[in-house]
Amino acid sequence: MARRGIDVLFVMSPPNLTYLTGFESIWYPPRAPVGVALSLADDRLVFLDYERHENHARNLALFDDAVFYRYDNAVSAIGDAFRDRGWNRGTVGIEWWTTSPGAPLVRQVADEIGAGGATIVEGSWTVDRVRAVKSPLELESVRQASAIVDAAVLEVQAMIVPGVTEIEVASELDRLMARRGGETPAVRTMVSAGPDVWCRTHGAPGRRPVEHGDVMYVDVCGVYNRYHVDVCRTFAVGEDHPEARAILDYTARSVDAVQAAVRVGDPLDVAQKAAEDHVFARYSRDEVWWVGGYALGIALPPSWVGHTYLSNDAFEPFTWEPGYVTNYENIVFNRERGFTASYMETLLMTTSGVEVMSQVPRTLTVVGA
Repeated sequence: MARRGIDVLFVMSPPNLTYLTGFESIWYPPRAPVGVALSLADDRLVFLDYERHENHARNLALFDDAVFYRYDNAVSAIGDAFRDRGWNRGTVGIEWWTTSPGAPLVRQVADEIGAGGATIVEGSWTVDRVRAVKSPLELESVRQASAIVDAAVLEVQAMIVPGVTEIEVASELDRLMARRGGETPAVRTMVSAGPDVWCRTHGAPGRRPVEHGDVMYVDVCGVYNRYHVDVCRTFAVGEDHPEARAILDYTARSVDAVQAAVRVGDPLDVAQKAAEDHVFARYSRDEVWWVGGYALGIALPPSWVGHTYLSNDAFEPFTWEPGYVTNYENIVFNRERGFTASYMETLLMTTSGVEVMSQVPRTLTVVGA
Protein backbone atom coordinates (compact mmCIF):
# COMPACT_ATOMS: atom_id res chain seq x y z
CA MET A 1 0.00 0.00 0.00
CA ALA A 2 2.77 2.42 0.88
CA ARG A 3 4.62 1.73 -2.37
CA ARG A 4 1.44 2.39 -4.32
CA GLY A 5 0.57 5.57 -2.45
CA ILE A 6 -2.50 4.12 -0.73
CA ASP A 7 -3.39 5.29 2.79
CA VAL A 8 -6.54 3.18 3.10
CA LEU A 9 -7.43 0.19 0.93
CA PHE A 10 -11.04 -0.91 0.44
CA VAL A 11 -11.02 -4.57 -0.65
CA MET A 12 -14.16 -5.98 -2.29
CA SER A 13 -12.79 -8.83 -4.44
CA PRO A 14 -14.21 -12.07 -2.93
CA PRO A 15 -10.94 -14.08 -3.18
CA ASN A 16 -9.06 -11.25 -1.49
CA LEU A 17 -11.64 -11.16 1.30
CA THR A 18 -11.00 -14.86 1.85
CA TYR A 19 -7.24 -14.29 1.91
CA LEU A 20 -7.48 -11.44 4.45
CA THR A 21 -10.22 -12.74 6.75
CA GLY A 22 -11.01 -16.39 5.97
CA PHE A 23 -14.55 -15.29 5.07
CA GLU A 24 -16.23 -17.35 2.35
CA SER A 25 -19.78 -17.08 1.11
CA ILE A 26 -21.65 -18.99 -1.58
CA TRP A 27 -23.14 -15.68 -2.78
CA TYR A 28 -21.80 -12.15 -2.95
CA PRO A 29 -24.78 -9.83 -3.51
CA PRO A 30 -24.33 -7.56 -6.56
CA ARG A 31 -25.97 -4.71 -4.62
CA ALA A 32 -24.05 -5.14 -1.36
CA PRO A 33 -20.44 -3.86 -1.26
CA VAL A 34 -19.07 -6.61 1.00
CA GLY A 35 -15.51 -5.69 1.86
CA VAL A 36 -12.77 -4.94 4.32
CA ALA A 37 -10.81 -1.76 4.88
CA LEU A 38 -7.15 -1.58 5.89
CA SER A 39 -5.28 1.58 6.90
CA LEU A 40 -1.55 2.23 6.92
CA ALA A 41 -1.98 4.14 10.16
CA ASP A 42 -4.11 1.56 11.99
CA ASP A 43 -3.52 -2.17 12.48
CA ARG A 44 -7.24 -2.91 12.80
CA LEU A 45 -8.99 -4.64 9.92
CA VAL A 46 -12.58 -3.43 9.51
CA PHE A 47 -15.16 -5.77 7.97
CA LEU A 48 -18.13 -4.24 6.12
CA ASP A 49 -21.08 -6.42 5.12
CA TYR A 50 -24.86 -6.42 4.88
CA GLU A 51 -26.90 -7.26 7.97
CA ARG A 52 -28.01 -10.74 6.90
CA HIS A 53 -24.38 -11.88 7.00
CA GLU A 54 -23.73 -10.61 10.53
CA ASN A 55 -23.94 -13.97 12.30
CA HIS A 56 -21.98 -15.65 9.50
CA ALA A 57 -19.21 -13.05 9.60
CA ARG A 58 -18.96 -12.72 13.38
CA ASN A 59 -18.58 -16.46 13.85
CA LEU A 60 -16.49 -17.43 10.82
CA ALA A 61 -14.42 -14.41 9.74
CA LEU A 62 -11.35 -12.81 11.32
CA PHE A 63 -11.46 -9.04 11.83
CA ASP A 64 -11.04 -6.38 14.50
CA ASP A 65 -14.09 -4.20 13.90
CA ALA A 66 -17.23 -4.49 11.80
CA VAL A 67 -19.96 -2.40 10.21
CA PHE A 68 -23.20 -4.04 9.10
CA TYR A 69 -25.61 -2.15 6.85
CA ARG A 70 -28.92 -2.62 5.05
CA TYR A 71 -29.27 -2.69 1.29
CA ASP A 72 -30.94 0.73 1.36
CA ASN A 73 -28.18 2.47 3.34
CA ALA A 74 -25.11 0.50 2.23
CA VAL A 75 -23.35 3.32 0.39
CA SER A 76 -23.96 5.96 3.04
CA ALA A 77 -23.03 3.56 5.87
CA ILE A 78 -19.66 2.87 4.24
CA GLY A 79 -19.09 6.58 3.72
CA ASP A 80 -19.86 7.16 7.42
CA ALA A 81 -17.50 4.35 8.44
CA PHE A 82 -14.63 6.01 6.58
CA ARG A 83 -15.44 9.46 7.96
CA ASP A 84 -15.84 8.18 11.54
CA ARG A 85 -12.33 6.68 11.39
CA GLY A 86 -10.71 9.71 9.78
CA TRP A 87 -9.99 7.82 6.59
CA ASN A 88 -11.23 10.64 4.36
CA ARG A 89 -8.12 12.79 4.74
CA GLY A 90 -5.79 10.92 2.40
CA THR A 91 -5.83 8.47 -0.49
CA VAL A 92 -8.26 5.56 -0.63
CA GLY A 93 -7.54 2.66 -2.98
CA ILE A 94 -10.57 1.06 -4.61
CA GLU A 95 -10.55 -2.41 -6.16
CA TRP A 96 -12.19 -1.56 -9.48
CA TRP A 97 -11.43 -5.08 -10.76
CA THR A 98 -13.83 -7.20 -8.74
CA THR A 99 -16.52 -9.69 -9.77
CA SER A 100 -18.83 -8.39 -7.03
CA PRO A 101 -20.50 -6.04 -6.34
CA GLY A 102 -21.71 -4.64 -9.65
CA ALA A 103 -19.55 -1.97 -11.26
CA PRO A 104 -22.14 0.83 -10.82
CA LEU A 105 -22.23 0.17 -7.07
CA VAL A 106 -18.43 0.18 -6.83
CA ARG A 107 -18.52 3.61 -8.48
CA GLN A 108 -21.18 4.83 -6.03
CA VAL A 109 -19.08 3.70 -3.08
CA ALA A 110 -15.98 5.40 -4.46
CA ASP A 111 -17.93 8.61 -5.10
CA GLU A 112 -19.34 8.56 -1.57
CA ILE A 113 -15.89 8.13 -0.01
CA GLY A 114 -14.49 10.79 -2.31
CA ALA A 115 -17.28 13.20 -1.38
CA GLY A 116 -16.08 12.91 2.21
CA GLY A 117 -12.72 14.39 1.19
CA ALA A 118 -10.63 11.36 0.24
CA THR A 119 -8.63 11.15 -2.96
CA ILE A 120 -9.65 7.99 -4.80
CA VAL A 121 -6.79 6.01 -6.36
CA GLU A 122 -6.39 2.63 -8.07
CA GLY A 123 -6.36 -0.19 -5.53
CA SER A 124 -6.82 -3.21 -7.79
CA TRP A 125 -4.25 -6.02 -7.55
CA THR A 126 -2.67 -4.65 -4.35
CA VAL A 127 -3.72 -7.71 -2.34
CA ASP A 128 -3.31 -9.98 -5.36
CA ARG A 129 0.32 -8.88 -5.65
CA VAL A 130 1.00 -10.04 -2.10
CA ARG A 131 -0.81 -13.35 -2.41
CA ALA A 132 0.88 -14.18 -5.74
CA VAL A 133 3.76 -15.58 -3.69
CA LYS A 134 2.70 -18.39 -1.37
CA SER A 135 4.07 -18.97 2.11
CA PRO A 136 5.17 -22.45 3.23
CA LEU A 137 1.85 -22.85 5.06
CA GLU A 138 -0.10 -21.90 1.93
CA LEU A 139 1.94 -24.34 -0.12
CA GLU A 140 0.76 -27.15 2.15
CA SER A 141 -2.77 -26.43 0.87
CA VAL A 142 -1.48 -26.20 -2.71
CA ARG A 143 0.13 -29.64 -2.42
CA GLN A 144 -3.02 -31.09 -0.89
CA ALA A 145 -5.06 -29.68 -3.80
CA SER A 146 -2.58 -31.26 -6.22
CA ALA A 147 -2.92 -34.68 -4.61
CA ILE A 148 -6.71 -34.41 -4.72
CA VAL A 149 -6.93 -33.58 -8.43
CA ASP A 150 -4.29 -36.13 -9.47
CA ALA A 151 -6.15 -38.92 -7.71
CA ALA A 152 -9.46 -37.91 -9.30
CA VAL A 153 -8.03 -37.65 -12.83
CA LEU A 154 -6.49 -41.11 -12.50
CA GLU A 155 -9.57 -42.75 -10.98
CA VAL A 156 -12.14 -41.21 -13.34
CA GLN A 157 -10.54 -42.91 -16.34
CA ALA A 158 -12.20 -46.22 -15.43
CA MET A 159 -15.68 -44.81 -16.07
CA ILE A 160 -14.93 -43.19 -19.45
CA VAL A 161 -16.48 -45.71 -21.83
CA PRO A 162 -18.74 -45.39 -24.87
CA GLY A 163 -22.20 -44.30 -23.76
CA VAL A 164 -21.21 -42.17 -20.78
CA THR A 165 -21.90 -38.44 -21.16
CA GLU A 166 -19.58 -35.51 -20.60
CA ILE A 167 -21.83 -34.31 -17.78
CA GLU A 168 -21.45 -37.66 -16.03
CA VAL A 169 -17.66 -37.57 -16.33
CA ALA A 170 -17.50 -34.00 -14.99
CA SER A 171 -19.81 -34.85 -12.09
CA GLU A 172 -17.75 -37.93 -11.26
CA LEU A 173 -14.55 -35.86 -11.19
CA ASP A 174 -16.19 -33.44 -8.76
CA ARG A 175 -17.44 -36.35 -6.61
CA LEU A 176 -14.04 -38.01 -6.52
CA MET A 177 -12.40 -34.78 -5.41
CA ALA A 178 -15.08 -34.12 -2.79
CA ARG A 179 -14.55 -37.61 -1.38
CA ARG A 180 -10.92 -36.62 -0.75
CA GLY A 181 -11.82 -33.32 0.88
CA GLY A 182 -11.71 -31.21 -2.26
CA GLU A 183 -13.91 -28.15 -2.63
CA THR A 184 -15.92 -26.85 -5.58
CA PRO A 185 -13.61 -25.34 -8.23
CA ALA A 186 -14.02 -21.69 -9.15
CA VAL A 187 -14.54 -22.69 -12.81
CA ARG A 188 -16.87 -25.53 -13.71
CA THR A 189 -15.09 -28.80 -14.45
CA MET A 190 -14.59 -28.99 -18.21
CA VAL A 191 -15.08 -32.20 -20.18
CA SER A 192 -15.31 -32.23 -23.99
CA ALA A 193 -15.30 -35.08 -26.51
CA GLY A 194 -16.25 -35.93 -30.05
CA PRO A 195 -15.93 -34.20 -33.43
CA ASP A 196 -16.40 -30.69 -31.99
CA VAL A 197 -13.80 -31.11 -29.25
CA TRP A 198 -11.31 -29.04 -31.26
CA CYS A 199 -13.37 -25.86 -30.77
CA ARG A 200 -14.80 -26.41 -27.29
CA THR A 201 -11.85 -25.42 -25.11
CA HIS A 202 -14.14 -23.36 -22.86
CA GLY A 203 -17.31 -25.31 -23.63
CA ALA A 204 -19.50 -26.70 -20.87
CA PRO A 205 -19.99 -30.48 -20.56
CA GLY A 206 -22.92 -31.73 -22.63
CA ARG A 207 -25.35 -34.64 -22.84
CA ARG A 208 -23.82 -36.27 -25.92
CA PRO A 209 -22.81 -39.90 -25.19
CA VAL A 210 -19.12 -40.54 -25.69
CA GLU A 211 -18.38 -42.74 -28.71
CA HIS A 212 -15.66 -45.21 -29.62
CA GLY A 213 -12.88 -43.30 -31.39
CA ASP A 214 -13.58 -39.97 -29.65
CA VAL A 215 -10.82 -37.75 -28.35
CA MET A 216 -11.72 -36.28 -24.94
CA TYR A 217 -10.04 -33.73 -22.78
CA VAL A 218 -10.75 -32.85 -19.17
CA ASP A 219 -9.67 -29.69 -17.39
CA VAL A 220 -10.19 -29.53 -13.65
CA CYS A 221 -8.77 -27.91 -10.55
CA GLY A 222 -8.26 -29.59 -7.24
CA VAL A 223 -9.15 -27.19 -4.43
CA TYR A 224 -8.12 -27.19 -0.78
CA ASN A 225 -8.75 -24.19 1.49
CA ARG A 226 -9.70 -22.47 -1.80
CA TYR A 227 -6.17 -22.95 -3.23
CA HIS A 228 -6.39 -24.26 -6.80
CA VAL A 229 -4.17 -26.67 -8.75
CA ASP A 230 -5.03 -27.19 -12.43
CA VAL A 231 -4.68 -30.40 -14.45
CA CYS A 232 -5.83 -31.02 -18.03
CA ARG A 233 -5.31 -34.29 -19.87
CA THR A 234 -6.34 -35.74 -23.23
CA PHE A 235 -7.84 -39.23 -23.62
CA ALA A 236 -8.56 -41.44 -26.62
CA VAL A 237 -11.74 -43.49 -26.19
CA GLY A 238 -11.58 -47.15 -27.17
CA GLU A 239 -8.46 -47.04 -29.33
CA ASP A 240 -5.25 -45.12 -29.83
CA HIS A 241 -5.21 -41.83 -31.74
CA PRO A 242 -1.74 -41.65 -33.33
CA GLU A 243 -2.02 -38.01 -34.44
CA ALA A 244 -3.02 -36.72 -31.01
CA ARG A 245 -0.37 -38.93 -29.42
CA ALA A 246 2.38 -37.54 -31.67
CA ILE A 247 1.42 -33.97 -30.82
CA LEU A 248 1.39 -34.60 -27.09
CA ASP A 249 4.64 -36.56 -27.18
CA TYR A 250 6.25 -33.44 -28.64
CA THR A 251 4.48 -30.62 -26.77
CA ALA A 252 4.87 -32.41 -23.43
CA ARG A 253 8.59 -31.68 -23.67
CA SER A 254 7.95 -27.93 -23.66
CA VAL A 255 7.67 -28.27 -19.87
CA ASP A 256 11.27 -29.47 -19.84
CA ALA A 257 12.23 -26.43 -21.93
CA VAL A 258 10.57 -24.12 -19.42
CA GLN A 259 12.29 -25.80 -16.49
CA ALA A 260 15.67 -25.50 -18.22
CA ALA A 261 15.18 -21.84 -19.10
CA VAL A 262 13.74 -20.32 -15.93
CA ARG A 263 15.72 -19.14 -12.90
CA VAL A 264 14.57 -17.45 -9.68
CA GLY A 265 14.11 -13.72 -10.31
CA ASP A 266 13.57 -14.05 -14.07
CA PRO A 267 10.65 -12.18 -15.63
CA LEU A 268 7.69 -14.48 -16.18
CA ASP A 269 8.00 -14.16 -19.96
CA VAL A 270 11.28 -16.10 -19.97
CA ALA A 271 9.02 -19.14 -19.61
CA GLN A 272 6.66 -17.89 -22.31
CA LYS A 273 9.50 -17.53 -24.82
CA ALA A 274 10.90 -20.98 -24.05
CA ALA A 275 7.44 -22.52 -24.41
CA GLU A 276 6.65 -20.78 -27.68
CA ASP A 277 10.07 -21.53 -29.15
CA HIS A 278 9.46 -25.22 -28.52
CA VAL A 279 5.81 -25.49 -29.64
CA PHE A 280 5.97 -23.19 -32.68
CA ALA A 281 9.08 -24.91 -33.97
CA ARG A 282 6.76 -27.70 -35.12
CA TYR A 283 3.19 -26.37 -35.09
CA SER A 284 1.86 -23.20 -36.74
CA ARG A 285 -0.08 -20.56 -34.85
CA ASP A 286 -3.17 -21.63 -36.80
CA GLU A 287 -2.95 -25.02 -35.08
CA VAL A 288 -2.34 -23.68 -31.57
CA TRP A 289 -5.21 -22.37 -29.45
CA TRP A 290 -2.87 -21.13 -26.71
CA VAL A 291 0.51 -21.57 -25.16
CA GLY A 292 0.80 -19.76 -21.84
CA GLY A 293 -0.32 -19.63 -18.25
CA TYR A 294 -1.59 -17.51 -15.40
CA ALA A 295 -1.24 -17.30 -11.62
CA LEU A 296 -3.20 -19.71 -9.44
CA GLY A 297 -4.12 -19.44 -5.79
CA ILE A 298 -7.19 -18.69 -3.70
CA ALA A 299 -10.16 -18.42 -6.03
CA LEU A 300 -13.96 -18.30 -5.89
CA PRO A 301 -16.50 -18.59 -8.73
CA PRO A 302 -16.67 -17.50 -11.48
CA SER A 303 -12.90 -17.67 -12.13
CA TRP A 304 -9.70 -19.24 -10.87
CA VAL A 305 -7.49 -17.16 -13.19
CA GLY A 306 -4.98 -14.91 -11.43
CA HIS A 307 -3.96 -11.42 -12.56
CA THR A 308 -0.42 -12.21 -13.76
CA TYR A 309 0.35 -14.16 -16.94
CA LEU A 310 3.48 -15.92 -18.16
CA SER A 311 3.42 -13.56 -21.15
CA ASN A 312 3.82 -10.64 -18.67
CA ASP A 313 1.35 -8.62 -20.77
CA ALA A 314 -1.72 -8.78 -18.52
CA PHE A 315 -2.65 -6.58 -15.57
CA GLU A 316 0.81 -6.51 -13.99
CA PRO A 317 4.25 -7.88 -14.86
CA PHE A 318 5.85 -10.23 -12.35
CA THR A 319 8.96 -12.32 -11.76
CA TRP A 320 9.59 -15.95 -10.86
CA GLU A 321 9.78 -15.82 -7.07
CA PRO A 322 9.91 -18.87 -4.76
CA GLY A 323 6.30 -19.60 -3.86
CA TYR A 324 4.84 -18.39 -7.17
CA VAL A 325 2.24 -20.82 -8.55
CA THR A 326 1.03 -20.74 -12.15
CA ASN A 327 -0.89 -22.90 -14.55
CA TYR A 328 0.80 -23.81 -17.85
CA GLU A 329 -1.03 -24.79 -21.05
CA ASN A 330 -0.28 -26.28 -24.45
CA ILE A 331 -3.46 -26.57 -26.54
CA VAL A 332 -3.06 -27.80 -30.12
CA PHE A 333 -6.00 -28.72 -32.35
CA ASN A 334 -6.83 -30.02 -35.80
CA ARG A 335 -10.06 -28.63 -37.22
CA GLU A 336 -10.21 -30.87 -40.29
CA ARG A 337 -9.66 -34.07 -38.31
CA GLY A 338 -11.78 -32.85 -35.38
CA PHE A 339 -9.52 -33.45 -32.42
CA THR A 340 -7.45 -31.66 -29.80
CA ALA A 341 -4.19 -32.59 -28.11
CA SER A 342 -4.14 -30.57 -24.91
CA TYR A 343 -2.62 -30.61 -21.49
CA MET A 344 -2.32 -28.20 -18.58
CA GLU A 345 0.03 -28.31 -15.65
CA THR A 346 0.49 -26.33 -12.45
CA LEU A 347 4.03 -25.12 -11.90
CA LEU A 348 5.58 -24.02 -8.60
CA MET A 349 8.75 -21.95 -8.39
CA THR A 350 11.03 -23.19 -5.62
CA THR A 351 14.44 -21.96 -4.53
CA SER A 352 15.99 -24.57 -6.83
CA GLY A 353 13.79 -24.16 -9.90
CA VAL A 354 10.39 -24.90 -11.43
CA GLU A 355 8.53 -27.90 -10.00
CA VAL A 356 5.69 -29.64 -11.85
CA MET A 357 2.91 -30.35 -9.35
CA SER A 358 1.07 -33.19 -11.13
CA GLN A 359 2.36 -36.75 -11.35
CA VAL A 360 -0.15 -37.76 -14.05
CA PRO A 361 1.57 -38.36 -17.42
CA ARG A 362 0.75 -35.59 -19.88
CA THR A 363 0.87 -37.84 -22.92
CA LEU A 364 -2.22 -39.44 -24.51
CA THR A 365 -4.05 -42.08 -22.46
CA VAL A 366 -6.37 -44.68 -24.03
CA VAL A 367 -9.51 -45.31 -21.97
CA GLY A 368 -12.56 -47.51 -22.41
CA ALA A 369 -10.77 -50.08 -24.54
